[in-house]
Amino acid sequence: MSNVIVCEGTLAKTPYFVSEDGINLFSIEELCYYLMTNAYILDDSFVEIHLAEWIANECSLESLGKEVGTLCGKFDALSKFVTLLSKNIGYYSAEEWEELQSAINRNTRLSLNERRKIRADGLLNAGRIVMSIDEYEKILSSSSVGEVRFRAEVYHNMGVARCRLFDFARAAKAFELAYENYPNEDNYLSMLTAYKLSLSQEDYLKYLSEHRESYEDSLEVERRCEILKTNWEAQPENKFFKEVLSLKAKGNAYYDGIVSMTNELKEEYRECCRK
Repeated sequence: MSNVIVCEGTLAKTPYFVSEDGINLFSIEELCYYLMTNAYILDDSFVEIHLAEWIANECSLESLGKEVGTLCGKFDALSKFVTLLSKNIGYYSAEEWEELQSAINRNTRLSLNERRKIRADGLLNAGRIVMSIDEYEKILSSSSVGEVRFRAEVYHNMGVARCRLFDFARAAKAFELAYENYPNEDNYLSMLTAYKLSLSQEDYLKYLSEHRESYEDSLEVERRCEILKTNWEAQPENKFFKEVLSLKAKGNAYYDGIVSMTNELKEEYRECCRK
């Protein structure tokens, strides 16, 4: 048997509660995992006396807990905490500990919201769409209205996330707010595209007639949609869909194919919505 990880200490009877995310940690290994997945939003304040006491008492790692206690309130406490864990806990490889340390060091000069955006973008790219939207909303609720370009980027990425959930109406609103904060072509074209996908053809044409300045941009939207359609034609999913349609006259084989494809798409969508 390979890739066995020997756990350190004991499972905590009383978990360590991370108030920022509303989650409980029950072991030193769960703490390591939390650090790795949340490095972008953590700072030195994470290393505090209650954490040190929890490690010593609940995880039965008294010596480690005492060392963590000496870091509390110190400059560069988080980085030193990770170094301490890397020497005492075998949860990650040396390369992974270095990656975590690098992530922390890269973000020491970033604001909390900038770090949160990095995390949210990572969730979006990983397909955890609803989780990314939650992060974007936290950023917008705590950022200054004067940070127009930063807020525009957040609104834009929230719009992308909404599109991936086929929530085109709210995506259009997010892109519109992105454009209002920082007018540029990308935000405007994204807004028009989302309107095209969320409105009926009649309502979309009505919108364009009321916003004649959008005419040239609407042609670019149509061009991009045609490119996407052409790309879709080449996808294996489209080939499978056509094969299923060809079985329509055969009854059961057609419906079995439809059910199989629909179930797969449903599961993909559920995964995007999972928290």
